[in-house]
Amino acid sequence: MLLTLDLGNSAVKAGLFEEEALVHVESVVPSDAETTEQQAAHWRNAFAPLLSDASIDQVGLVSVVPTRTETVMSALRTFTNAPITPVRPSMDLPFELDYDTPDTLGNDRLAAATAGWVQYGRDAAKSVLVVDAGTAVNYEVIHRDGIYQGGTIDAGPVLVRQALRAGTAQLPDVPLTLPDTPVGSSTQTALQSGIMWGLLDSVRGMRTRLAQTLPDTPRLILTGGWSALLTDHLDEAHHAPHLVLRGVRLLTVRNG
Repeated sequence: MLLTLDLGNSAVKAGLFEEEALVHVESVVPSDAETTEQQAAHWRNAFAPLLSDASIDQVGLVSVVPTRTETVMSALRTFTNAPITPVRPSMDLPFELDYDTPDTLGNDRLAAATAGWVQYGRDAAKSVLVVDAGTAVNYEVIHRDGIYQGGTIDAGPVLVRQALRAGTAQLPDVPLTLPDTPVGSSTQTALQSGIMWGLLDSVRGMRTRLAQTLPDTPRLILTGGWSALLTDHLDEAHHAPHLVLRGVRLLTVRNG
């Protein structure tokens, strides 16, 4: 069995694979405990239902929170001593990496691009546009010739809400739900409309702009916490909620 871990800003996702089948996914919110030992205990308790009875042969990992990585790895060692493969741009990849600063490329972006290309673009020789909509909204562009060209990074709804709240004197915190109409009839619905309809229109517009750089119409792959909402409002989109975990598996097996 292969364990994949995605250490994100808002949660840690763990996926357990038997061969190519994703058999279990667990999402855990980080602890606000102050001591390292309390944090480690939090992760051990969180992993126990998933790993206590599992025989792990390999572990693949992406992390965008370096300060959390060691604590999570320490907790993981309670359950397995399997070799750990961190995803890196220097790995053997399923595409050519055409990126000016590969050392700064987020390994979560690389995993999402890998799974998007292998599952939706490579066999059909189709360009792929992957949108990972979470705390940040990442766009990954893979040319139909198997070339990762880069992408864009934008703020997700939570960050936009935080910025509005922190940067203004009177705007309130609001639930991140999509209003029925874009015209807000109260301050709350006006904020919700700006944030949530703004997300949809931003992705729709960036999809068009990035597609214009490619020789064909790319397949749109949506993942991340806001991907279900986006899928409901964007035409011809493929919803792949666990794309990063699948990319971690692909790269771990390829480089194992």
